Amino acid sequence: MTVTAKRSLIALFLSLVLVVSLFTVNVAAATEAEGTSAEVESVTEKVTGTEKETTKKEEVTTESAAEKAEREQREETITTLIINGAIIAAIILIIVIVAIKFRVKLGAFLRSVKSELKKIVWTSKENTRKGFLVVAIVAVAFAIALGLMDFAFQTGISSLAELFK
Repeated sequence: MTVTAKRSLIALFLSLVLVVSLFTVNVAAATEAEGTSAEVESVTEKVTGTEKETTKKEEVTTESAAEKAEREQREETITTLIINGAIIAAIILIIVIVAIKFRVKLGAFLRSVKSELKKIVWTSKENTRKGFLVVAIVAVAFAIALGLMDFAFQTGISSLAELFK
């Protein structure tokens, strides 16, 4: 197997991993959005329950609007799932075609991956902990600095807006 073929297979595998991770994010977002829709419906039910003087026509309109929003959300979720499934299928098809074209044996490839993984030298627990602390401290420092800058800009823009009123 040539170096180019190996690199192509690795690139295809990594793109598959990326698409699957994006697919997972989209499904999680769709699930979260469904929970939000249920909360909106319960609030609508509470509001219509307290307003006893509303006519039946208004209640029907409210229910149909909620049902319409839920249906649109389901359709969007299904469309997203279909598109992501098609992308994953296309990537798998490309991997299969490349594997057939270059006559790559999967077992040999996996053995080479396993041997490369054995060559990795992992850092010690102490170095990992020190690295984590550095990253955590820098992240907190940047978050504080960003928050202070946001507050300063917001205050400054509000002050300018009041000057020009």
